[in-house]
Amino acid sequence: MKLCVAVLLFYMFQVIHGQPDYQGFISIDCGIPLNSTYQDSITNIVYVSDYGFITTGENRIISSDYMEPSLAKRYSNLRFFPHGPRNCYTLRSLVMGNKYLVRASFYYGNYDGLGKPPVFDLYLGTNYWHEVNYSDAGAFNWMDIILVVPTDYLQVCLVNKGMGNPFISGLDLRPLNTTLYPEVNASQSLVLVNSNRFHMGPTDNSIIRYPSDPLDRIWTTYNAIPNCTKISATSPMHNNLRDVYDVPPSVMQNAATVNSSRIDFSWNPSDPSANINSKYFFIFYFAELQHVPSKAVRQFDIIVNNKTWNSRPYTPTFLFANYFSGVVQGMENYSVSLVATKNATLPPILNAMEMYLVKPITAVATDPEDGMDLVMQY
Repeated sequence: MKLCVAVLLFYMFQVIHGQPDYQGFISIDCGIPLNSTYQDSITNIVYVSDYGFITTGENRIISSDYMEPSLAKRYSNLRFFPHGPRNCYTLRSLVMGNKYLVRASFYYGNYDGLGKPPVFDLYLGTNYWHEVNYSDAGAFNWMDIILVVPTDYLQVCLVNKGMGNPFISGLDLRPLNTTLYPEVNASQSLVLVNSNRFHMGPTDNSIIRYPSDPLDRIWTTYNAIPNCTKISATSPMHNNLRDVYDVPPSVMQNAATVNSSRIDFSWNPSDPSANINSKYFFIFYFAELQHVPSKAVRQFDIIVNNKTWNSRPYTPTFLFANYFSGVVQGMENYSVSLVATKNATLPPILNAMEMYLVKPITAVATDPEDGMDLVMQY
């Protein structure tokens, strides 16, 4: 017992002073008092105050009208920035050249009584990440970026653009194995737009994250496939994508299917920063979850905007994950179709998917005292 307490105290000391914890996690609850820490009751992640990471801004509690019993503690308060055009958090003691997931979380909750969420920009250092523009005062929102850091620190900055005071509810950093998301490198990052990382679990809007996903990605339920049925694994799933996307078994153990020969849905980026040159990276995950009778065949094509992504008819493997991925560009709306082949006797299935905005990055050397900055091109 004493050892556990000692480990927890060491953990808290490290993160309070701007250091990642023993897993490499940095988990910040923005707006709680100096030196405050607590353990989340669902994830068991220890959250700390943001005082070790920023010196500007003011703490506020959200309106009581938005306080609900199910509200996670980190969303009951926030830090807002009424002064200065730019306010930055500094995340230190990173490993230069390593890959990280950074997440900024926002819950307005009408903390200022204005009933109008602000619109502002997120930057990494002096370089553009994405606009924060959410109209629903009672919605939880977050934005992820997966990138390779060119220095041993990273600055996340909130920039006022004259449309209300910027604010933030939480800031998280998670280390990733260098083999994961091979599309991410020193010259390219992936930005998760509008929380588009989905699993096909029950229609109860359940969220999968740490510890079910050791990387603490947030997977939300996708309910936009018309007339779909949900099926579940009858046996434990195998995680065979550890070196690529490491999608956890808890995400893959459910799938959506239909009572017809095709699954059709569309995806709109709803991205204020998008233009005709914007590139998006899609990943679709598949696994057979049920024993298929000997004479039955589940076989289909993966078609995105009328282009077939598979070179030959695809049959999911029983309890083993597989994926198809690709880059799309130049459209306001993207159509996805999973179409059964003429030999199929069973309909298509879909287990999970991710949609990212592709952001080129260039590491640019500056003054030696400043190290290197990230330059986002868009």
